[in-house]
Amino acid sequence: MKAARKPALQPPRAAEWLLLALAGDPDAEFVAGDLAENFGCLFARRGGRAACRWYVWQVVRSAPALLSLRMRSGELTGAVLRATLGVLLPLVALDRLWRFVYSQIPLKDGVERDPAMLLANILFVLLCSWAVGRQEPRTPRRAGPDVVAALVAAALAVRVAVGAAPAAYIVCLLLSAAANSFWSPRRRKLR
Repeated sequence: MKAARKPALQPPRAAEWLLLALAGDPDAEFVAGDLAENFGCLFARRGGRAACRWYVWQVVRSAPALLSLRMRSGELTGAVLRATLGVLLPLVALDRLWRFVYSQIPLKDGVERDPAMLLANILFVLLCSWAVGRQEPRTPRRAGPDVVAALVAAALAVRVAVGAAPAAYIVCLLLSAAANSFWSPRRRKLR
């Protein structure tokens, strides 16, 4: 009878997910497979901690190269375009509208926004990002760049906005912009 072998430790899930999100669809399985193979060899020679450190370091080192490959292939252009049209432009337009309306009010008492206006901003962003991104099929690997682009667009819109925004609004806005990148409507098959 053969002695039972201990199963090899899997690469760190967060680093593996980041690697799959950074690498484009054509390259993801190859890159992840090569790193997993080297991870297994290193795990057998040096142990789990050293192998995990090596794997995370390899993912961090390869991130700029993988992103530049995706940018050159044009794969990230869609994510940036969806984030700009679905998050950044609606938020900036609503901020400019609020600024105009606020400038028309005599005897202003402060620049704080009404909570109803902040809720309208979040709902409008959800609607716009859904409308812009509904044609694109979503998989977890494809949603990664969209989530990052939506977060950057929302943060940029909050940064250029006039007046201070409550922290709860900023958190809700960032979470809703990122979460909406994962959601896509169910498609009906034509018979």
